Amino acid sequence: MRYSLLVLALAALHAVGADAIKSRTTYTDAYGKTRNPVTVDAQKELPRYPAVEPKDAVGTWKLKQGFYLQFTAHEPQVRDPIAMCFDERGRLFVCEMLDYSEMRDVSPHLGRVSMLEDKDGDGLFEKSTVFADDLPWPTGLIWSNGALYVGATPDIWRFEDRDGDGKAEVREKVYTGFGTGLKLLNVQGLLNSFQWGQDNRIHILAGGGNRGVITCLKRPELKGQELAGQDFWFDPRTHEFGMESGGAQYGMSFDNYGRKFGCSNSDHLQYWVYGSGTSGQTPFSSLPPARSSIAVDGGAAEVFRISPDEPWRILRTRWRVAGTVPGAVEGGGRVSGYFTGATGTTIFRGDAYGESFVNNSFSGDAGGQLVHRKIIRPASDGVNLAGERPPDERDREFAASRDTWVRVVNFANAPDGCLHVLDMYREVIEHPWSIPDEIKRHLDLNSGNDRGRIYRIVPDGGATRIGEKFDFGSASASELVRLLSHPNGWHRDTAQRLLYERQDHSAVALLAEVVRGNSTLAKIHALGALSGLGALNESELLLAIVDSDPHVRARGLSLARAMAEELASNSRIVESLASRERDADPAVRFEAALTIGAFLAQSSAPWLSNALLGLAKQDHSHPWIGPALLSAPPASLVSSVFPAFAADPALVTQAGEFFARLIEIRAASQGAADRKELIRFLADGKPNPGWIQSLNAGLRRAGVSITEADPEHRLLVVFTQAADRVVNAALNLDERLAAVELVGLAEPSLMDSPLSACLSPGQPDAIQSAAVKVLGSQALEDGAKRIITQWSHLGATAKKAAIQTLLQRRERVAGLLTAIQAGAIPAGALDAAQVQFLLQSKDSQTVALARQALAS
Repeated sequence: MRYSLLVLALAALHAVGADAIKSRTTYTDAYGKTRNPVTVDAQKELPRYPAVEPKDAVGTWKLKQGFYLQFTAHEPQVRDPIAMCFDERGRLFVCEMLDYSEMRDVSPHLGRVSMLEDKDGDGLFEKSTVFADDLPWPTGLIWSNGALYVGATPDIWRFEDRDGDGKAEVREKVYTGFGTGLKLLNVQGLLNSFQWGQDNRIHILAGGGNRGVITCLKRPELKGQELAGQDFWFDPRTHEFGMESGGAQYGMSFDNYGRKFGCSNSDHLQYWVYGSGTSGQTPFSSLPPARSSIAVDGGAAEVFRISPDEPWRILRTRWRVAGTVPGAVEGGGRVSGYFTGATGTTIFRGDAYGESFVNNSFSGDAGGQLVHRKIIRPASDGVNLAGERPPDERDREFAASRDTWVRVVNFANAPDGCLHVLDMYREVIEHPWSIPDEIKRHLDLNSGNDRGRIYRIVPDGGATRIGEKFDFGSASASELVRLLSHPNGWHRDTAQRLLYERQDHSAVALLAEVVRGNSTLAKIHALGALSGLGALNESELLLAIVDSDPHVRARGLSLARAMAEELASNSRIVESLASRERDADPAVRFEAALTIGAFLAQSSAPWLSNALLGLAKQDHSHPWIGPALLSAPPASLVSSVFPAFAADPALVTQAGEFFARLIEIRAASQGAADRKELIRFLADGKPNPGWIQSLNAGLRRAGVSITEADPEHRLLVVFTQAADRVVNAALNLDERLAAVELVGLAEPSLMDSPLSACLSPGQPDAIQSAAVKVLGSQALEDGAKRIITQWSHLGATAKKAAIQTLLQRRERVAGLLTAIQAGAIPAGALDAAQVQFLLQSKDSQTVALARQALAS
């Protein structure tokens, strides 16, 4: 209450203070016109709220009943924290971005990493030592293999403290190239979220859309790889590296089963349905994008802040709505109440809150002073996931603060089993590019770079391991193996990491026993540890593939897929793998489909072909399993799946899209003799436009035309019948539209008459539009002329399609502009974007003709 009154009093003081500081600005719009100037009364419209000191900070928060906040650290021990990690001794390393958001070029760089220690065991890390400094915009870190890896674009550094004084003497650049080639670096889109994976690799979110050729300075013999908007991984032992599916912005973590989650500013919960190395097994793979937005209430879901809207944000929204300044009008013109700065999405893997909170997602909204929770459950398809608010948090957040300086940017699972919240704590955190200059000049974007807080979320009654002392670095192999069964995810991850780093093969027998045990999570980690030791053998894989828990089965299949080349001749593995076609869990069948495909690339075992067919009959229409099956080697699909489907008309009817993709794959991958056989099959049945389209798509992949592939002219009757149907008014519209599509695949001499008839007066607008699009897709010399000649007869939709078609090619553009100049087509048929397209063409003749034709 005291804080709220202080804010109101300060706002009133600003509103009625001394002479208001007024300034004016003008804005040039997209058409080069100067808009009316804007007057800003800074003291009235842009009052500043005060910071809250650490002693009062916890009191500004409201949490879910049953929880409270406790400081892990605060200024001056930590400043601008955006990422944190612990080493095996419990020391806390914090990435401090003091140079946010516009001080990257200060020399020496202000960014740094501090090492914090809790000396008295009370849970507050009171000792702070600068471990490494002079880092430009550091954004992520992780401890591994006796050193700290830190990301500071364009580099990943390795820091090592050899004399034990808490300061790194060894400073070596390991990887470089992140963000190179970009004109500007996005301070909110840099590499981040260094996470240990159950595959014994460190995974890094690249920041979404970043590029650059990444090289390893410790392994110069390794070829550089283009980032190209992907995410990055590396092996801390060998420093091998690679790329994986990515695209999110800031915030990524894994759940207890190794599944990857992340977020972007306006999409707070994303999930990667499959991992690196899964897609692209064949040129015909058709899997949907790996990254999926899974919040049931939408990526920019409604949120419930309890802090006042910042005055500058109110003013900017008003200007945007009025069109005074550029920028998206978000939330229907609302200043807040929805995700605009989602960040740090982390899956809780601790043991301090009870089972109902494990594998929940927690996201911050850096602009909304809140912590948002989602319960993760299987989606309706059984492969993807969905996240939704808990029933008692439908109209409130898990945690929120009244303090407008609070900036929740990240989270971390910790040795104490609690979730830790990183609060960058700054007056302004908005991206500087999105603040209008006239507002920005009245703000202090550096205000707060001497502050920062880290909290732990504690359940009522406390958490038993807060302040606990330990040193897993001195633990024996047997002790580490026992830790794989620990209920806290941080313990399990640390134990697996240390087993991998040590490469102690005395643990192999112990790990094999864990795989034979009862703990699902311990089995998953043990399988990963065995793989990392190069000791995963047939017996453990067989046990995993048929385990009672679907997560273990899925992990066993994934590991088998990675070993397909060496295991393809193992009949017991192949038989066990094939049995998963009958698995009750769709997510396991998805993994089975991918793994069977990988094995078929190495073997033609009947078990595998039969399993592929069995899965296809059962899951051909599944949005994930169907495409996964189509990633199998084309020869296997053509030899086993296609004939069985083709022989069963009922099955073909059910699996229309799947069967069409089989046709495309067969046409693209097989030789001339097989193509003739395929064409005979298609010609002998009832003409199916979709199938002929698929045939054409496959042949184009192979660089062959339908005419070349059909020397016997078996499809002539199909095209001839289609030509008759396009103008048959007795047929329904859908039948006629399908016929237009078929005619579009015929050789030009067969197209001319029926397509011309489609453009004639009185034809339905939809038929005219379809014919225009077909003409646009073909390189017909007279196509553009025919469209222009028939312009006055076209319907409204067909006219829009005609303009788009005429703008597709340079020679058509000239005809369009000539027609406009002659009055055959009105200039008003072009929209503003199309006019700009013509006037900004790289072809000078087009620009000159456009200026002349559109002069009026």
